[in-house]
Amino acid sequence: MKKLITIIATLCLIGFSASAQKTISPEVTDSSVIFRLFAPYATQVKVNPSWLADYGSKQVDMEKGEKGIWSVSLPRPESEMYFYNFFVDGVKVLDPSNIFVVRDVSNYMNAVIIDGANGDMYKEAFRRGNLEEVWYRSATNNMDRRMFIYTPYGYDRDNKNKKYPVLYLLHGGGGDESAWAELGRTRQIMDNLIQRGLAKEMIVVMPNGNPSQYASPTLQIPDNANTATSAKRFDNYASLTADIIPFVEKKYNVIKSRKGRAIAGLSMGGGQSFYEGFRHGDLFCAIGIFSSGLIGGSGAGMDPFDPEAEMPGLISNPAKYNNYDLLYFSCGETDPRIGGNESFVSQLVGKGYKNVYYEHFKGAHEWHVWRESLTSFASRLFK
Repeated sequence: MKKLITIIATLCLIGFSASAQKTISPEVTDSSVIFRLFAPYATQVKVNPSWLADYGSKQVDMEKGEKGIWSVSLPRPESEMYFYNFFVDGVKVLDPSNIFVVRDVSNYMNAVIIDGANGDMYKEAFRRGNLEEVWYRSATNNMDRRMFIYTPYGYDRDNKNKKYPVLYLLHGGGGDESAWAELGRTRQIMDNLIQRGLAKEMIVVMPNGNPSQYASPTLQIPDNANTATSAKRFDNYASLTADIIPFVEKKYNVIKSRKGRAIAGLSMGGGQSFYEGFRHGDLFCAIGIFSSGLIGGSGAGMDPFDPEAEMPGLISNPAKYNNYDLLYFSCGETDPRIGGNESFVSQLVGKGYKNVYYEHFKGAHEWHVWRESLTSFASRLFK
């Protein structure tokens, strides 16, 4: 009972700590990152910054100082976007001094961007595009569904003479249409790439790849239990070509040919990109597959990836498919999926596929790998 009272009191005090104590957290210096939390009645406070090994399970102890402020100073990590939470007497809480909050599936976390190389790509550019929340009709799923659409700086809906290429960007398992915009920093990445002249101006469409969802669970719209299902785990996105592309090409000033369309996705979205991208070579000029579990063969009960079985002719008849401007693959260096992805890339290269590009990034199955993948992939598109 005493511990429960302590936790309640701590959580109540945390609610006004920022204004009462003017606590600065996190404070980023040239050499360190300092976390602080006002929790005078707590007996233990910890923090779990995502740049540490075993993020999610490893927590760092903080020390209690004057006026009930707990703190810890950690060496400044390399430039990136990171996540963290506080743990007050075992209770996971957000940092009330940091309004930068993100959601990953059902987890809410604070975020911090460390300036420099990668981090600068995730900050606001001087010329900023727009991010729209758009509802469209999916006849395939018999639902009205939501997607996010990025339009670059200067996009004018009334200027029908300027047409833009489109990247269809798919999220991973457990994610939704907001994942790439929020965790992936898609708008910021595209704004910075375009402003620096590193990428073509393009529109980026980020739909919801879960067939039963109308939109993100945060909208509290119950799933559609009667939606069409697919026998294959990742081959479930016929709506992309049947509903989404026609909607985008009706409502936006876009190039309506394969040279103006690309598809990419992470993890589950990488599997969906494999099926939709290779099946519709007449629609897409480029495919990006980031950390795909389909190709990587990871997951309980999954058989090793057989590209010929999944897409007949892909290996036995390369001439049928060898017409893409870019086939891009990436994976984290410590992701269990890396072996399967590298093996598939080797098969394609061995069969004479052109324009195949593969990269591996430091990390496992995590967002900083996918942000770097998007940055690299987008800079190579439509050129």
